[in-house]
Amino acid sequence: MSSPRDGSTVSVSWTMKHLDRDLETRTVKFILGDGNAEGVVPGIELALKKMKKAETATVNVTSPYAYGHVGDAGLAVPGGADLVYLLTLEDFQQAKYKYEMSDTEKVEFAEKAKEMGTGYFRDGKYELALRKYESITEYLEPEGDDMDDDMSDSDDEDKDKESEKTEEKKTKVPGAGGENEAAPYCGIQQPSPLPPQATGRNERPQGMRINLSLDPKNIKALFRRGQAAEISED
Repeated sequence: MSSPRDGSTVSVSWTMKHLDRDLETRTVKFILGDGNAEGVVPGIELALKKMKKAETATVNVTSPYAYGHVGDAGLAVPGGADLVYLLTLEDFQQAKYKYEMSDTEKVEFAEKAKEMGTGYFRDGKYELALRKYESITEYLEPEGDDMDDDMSDSDDEDKDKESEKTEEKKTKVPGAGGENEAAPYCGIQQPSPLPPQATGRNERPQGMRINLSLDPKNIKALFRRGQAAEISED
């Protein structure tokens, strides 16, 4: 039996404790990897990736993977608190790997990621926005057969037209993602509860280089790259 991976839709329930106090009992459904948008701490997301459907586990979450030195006043979690969760993975819908997707599914995934990334950015959730923009590049970047296949042997005109539409979207969507990918770097000012190697924050925006390779004179992409470089003092 498999465990959920990033992008899977998970339904979970938990009781959270600090010392001998029950602080929260909750049921929530969210996309694994986007838990912060629903108030799910990083330690819970990491634990879920090792759990099976209908499994219940006691999860000890240390402060850096919970609410950090700040805590959460609304939940009465003090700063620096280590927490204990009685966590149940009720159900999940497994996300597909890139290689399992058709071109149409990749485009649909990228369009949804762009929409969610824009929403996260507007809400000030910059790290979540950045991950969504990066996923656009990851899923639509040409690779191997995609670059060599010109569909010239197809005799079905309808399929040819559909393929042309898909290829057009595969160019436009990563372009939009690449332009936006540097923007969240400009908003990330506060330290993350996770160490840099876990968040990938110190990595350069890969999509920016890919987008500029598609259109070297893309003004928006050049401007965003400059913003990101200034913020990182690069």
